[in-house]
Amino acid sequence: MTSINIRAVAKTYGNFPVLKGLDLDIADGEFVSFLGPSGCGKSTLLFCIAGLEDITSGSILMDGRDISELDPRDRNIALVFQDYALYPHMKVKDNMAFALRQQKVAEATIQQQVAWASELLGLEQFLERMPAELSGGQRQRVAVGRAIVRNPAALLMDEPLSNLDAALRVRMRTEIKRLQRELKITVIFVTHDQEEAMVLSDRIAVMHGGVLQQFDEPMTVYRQPANRFVASFIGSPQMNFLPGSMVGGHGGGRLVGIRPHDLSPADGAGGESVRLEGELALIEPAGPVTFLDVLIGDTIVKATTTDPSAFRPGQRLTLEAPARMICLFDEATGARV
Repeated sequence: MTSINIRAVAKTYGNFPVLKGLDLDIADGEFVSFLGPSGCGKSTLLFCIAGLEDITSGSILMDGRDISELDPRDRNIALVFQDYALYPHMKVKDNMAFALRQQKVAEATIQQQVAWASELLGLEQFLERMPAELSGGQRQRVAVGRAIVRNPAALLMDEPLSNLDAALRVRMRTEIKRLQRELKITVIFVTHDQEEAMVLSDRIAVMHGGVLQQFDEPMTVYRQPANRFVASFIGSPQMNFLPGSMVGGHGGGRLVGIRPHDLSPADGAGGESVRLEGELALIEPAGPVTFLDVLIGDTIVKATTTDPSAFRPGQRLTLEAPARMICLFDEATGARV
């Protein structure tokens, strides 16, 4: 296992800043996700850690040793790409063994490592096949196998599930988490999918515009977002935002954030809560819960119910949410207050 420390790392292309003085501390054996929209700098930071991109300033440390100037091959880091990057003319076993053969490792050790990785990933029956004969999920497992046979100090993954269909993505993220726990290896996982990050990660680094917005455990990021951007990016459906004057008299200069799953039709059960009144515009069935789109002033607010049978579009509706579940943001800066 290894720790990774990012110290004031900046990266620019010409005059365009991509990373703006990032600081991160990743612990031994931790699973960390870099999460954010396209163009936020998450893949660039990953490639800087791997050594595929040079940093403009700052430093990157592994177990306290500065690796900023080391060549990629000297960092003992494995990288799994989004597009698998398998050699199409090589069998699965040769793809997995390629890096070890390049390092001139003894053939007996290579065979042992390939056997170990293929058993761990359930690839034993595919070792003699060519990549073109495999499904997308199988190719991704081969790419992971090729990465781990070298016993790397850390495993970096750049959106490895984005080319898979929805059902296969769910199965593969379970496999990746199981693998990480068995190997006790430090993993950095780049994704724009907040559900993936929530399910897989010990901690999530939320990025936007090359700046780290928040770095914390998944439920802390969800329940205690550092700012409006984090609150809106994490959670599906997106958090509702309303002027403070519309909710409980919080006054000007404040935005009130309420997650749809915390907001439901009032049932008179009591307890400290905030209430909103509006007109039901749309009912959206979504399996075990149903989303209610309610027009409050000029704003559509999304709430949830488990029993939509009593509701009809056009009716007046009172919604409530526990007061402890709301978030307040500064309207000017977006910071949570």
